[in-house]
Amino acid sequence: MPSASDSSLTGVTMKKTMTETGGRVWAGVVVAVVLALAGAAVYFAVASHRNRDTADSWRTRAGTLERTLTGRTRQLNTRTTALNKTAAALKRSEADVRTLETRQRQLADEKAKVEDVRGALEVQASSLARLAGEQRDCTTGLTELLNRYAAEDFAWVDANADSVSATCAQAQTDFETFQSQFG
Repeated sequence: MPSASDSSLTGVTMKKTMTETGGRVWAGVVVAVVLALAGAAVYFAVASHRNRDTADSWRTRAGTLERTLTGRTRQLNTRTTALNKTAAALKRSEADVRTLETRQRQLADEKAKVEDVRGALEVQASSLARLAGEQRDCTTGLTELLNRYAAEDFAWVDANADSVSATCAQAQTDFETFQSQFG
């Protein structure tokens, strides 16, 4: 039969064992949390950098399309001027009526084609500007998320992570839609 001193010794041993085990568990939990937070920080940093690169690429492409649109507008203005000169020549020379009518139809067809291209380029430029804005919003959100995370403002991170994720997901969806439409 165990004595009173044996039961107090067993209680001390059990407390010591529970304290050591509990300390190890907490240490494991702390290590797991630190590793998860470090992984998330790396992920957000890489995603932010990738989004910034994509936004820069789209900004460059939008600039190129804008220059192309300007060139097409000049070309359209030139063609319009040529059409007006042809109309004036039509009034001056009744002998060349048939030739000038043919030329006028050709110019009208070319103008319509240029207008179609110009309209398509305007749609693309508008879409690219919107996409660049969405990419910028995503990048800004990710940057703020990382800054708040680095400042250990975890409440803000928890409250806004879904919103930033949704913004970035929308930007990605819109980008994929643009690619499927315009290549």
